[in-house]
Amino acid sequence: MSQTTFELGDVAEERTFSVGELTTGVSDAVRRAFPEQVWVKGEVQNLKRYPNGHTYFSLVEKAAGPGDRVKARLDCVLFRDDRPAVNRALEEVPGAELGNDVEVRIRGRVGVYAVQGRLQFVMAAIDPVFTVGGIAANRERVLRVLAADGLLDANGRLPLPLVPLRVGLITSIESAAYHDFVHELDTSGFAFQVGAVDVRVQGAAASRRIVWALHELSARNFDVVVIVRGGGSRADLAPFDTEQVAREIAAMSVPVLTGVGHEVDRSVADEVAHTACKTPTACAQILLNQVRSFVQSLDRAAQRVGARARSRAALAARELDDAARRVQRGAPAALARERAHVDQRSGRVEELGRRRTRDAQVALAARERAVVTAATHHLRRATTRLDGSVATLRALEPRRVLERGYTITRIASGRVVRRASDATVGDELVTELAAGRVASRVERVEEETP
Repeated sequence: MSQTTFELGDVAEERTFSVGELTTGVSDAVRRAFPEQVWVKGEVQNLKRYPNGHTYFSLVEKAAGPGDRVKARLDCVLFRDDRPAVNRALEEVPGAELGNDVEVRIRGRVGVYAVQGRLQFVMAAIDPVFTVGGIAANRERVLRVLAADGLLDANGRLPLPLVPLRVGLITSIESAAYHDFVHELDTSGFAFQVGAVDVRVQGAAASRRIVWALHELSARNFDVVVIVRGGGSRADLAPFDTEQVAREIAAMSVPVLTGVGHEVDRSVADEVAHTACKTPTACAQILLNQVRSFVQSLDRAAQRVGARARSRAALAARELDDAARRVQRGAPAALARERAHVDQRSGRVEELGRRRTRDAQVALAARERAVVTAATHHLRRATTRLDGSVATLRALEPRRVLERGYTITRIASGRVVRRASDATVGDELVTELAAGRVASRVERVEEETP
């Protein structure tokens, strides 16, 4: 641009531009450099749609290497009159969308927005095939890198805890996804403890927020970590396709479950997670089924122990009865044999009768003591076995089970309530505890969904 000087008396003064003159000059220079519409590509950030129909966003280019350092930024605007044509182009290619964190190729004119004194790109068209191809290509690239590093199944190899009651949750606590997941656990009747990290899981910087939340939960004592969000477009789910989120999930020391609410595509986060679910509710159901399976196995074990204890006690009782009968039969028979022997000998040895009688009485007394001693010994051993069996049975009786926190609920007729369908609204219930009973009335019956 040429420069003009003016002379005031003997003093030459350089021209002073007004702000408007300067910005107009810059704008003219930009127009001369870019007289036609041009194509530009970059990643969409900070997209905002206003009620007047205009859409504003930034197009950024990130530096190569780790991190998300922005190398260049361009402010863009899609005016209301150009928006229908852009929308029609996007609708023709499924999966294409103008959204945050999506790399796009757009066409428009370069200008200067004089009011704010900044360079501005006025968008007029979009290449939706480039957007969809970029998303797919980036996803495949990330999957190849993760597979080469052995990370795709790293988290999946971790065993799911038998009783995953301590749950770390990553989501926006104002979302329906949060309420669906927590409601499913709250109504289960199990003692779940949920520690939620409140983060926005879509939009600009969502991937960094998810990584930060995973770091936070990894330092706490949780059995599992769950990431949930509601349904969304492919662009809304872009943070779950980033390499940094995938690597953080693979590095977790506990199983990570994802329920990001999209039915068609699986994100990279789904691929590296221990278990990928279609919805937040499905994630909760997996945890419920795991705990329910453990409780059922405990019930089966208790039934087996109880049956074995009753069998052992019955066997001990039968052995005791047999021993008592043998003792009762043995003592009189032994006495009768000795007396008959004395009677037979007394007639033949009359002269020695008195002495032999005395000797026989002494021998008889010794035999009696031996028989009684043996009987006492057998009775003591049988009593000891019976006491052991009774102690085992007492340890496994229902009252002891109740003392460990279980309860037994019956309706007024005395029938045990095992399922929700066993009771109806208005029934009076009696819940037996370890110490006492609690009476209640059914106000609502909720059948368990298979």
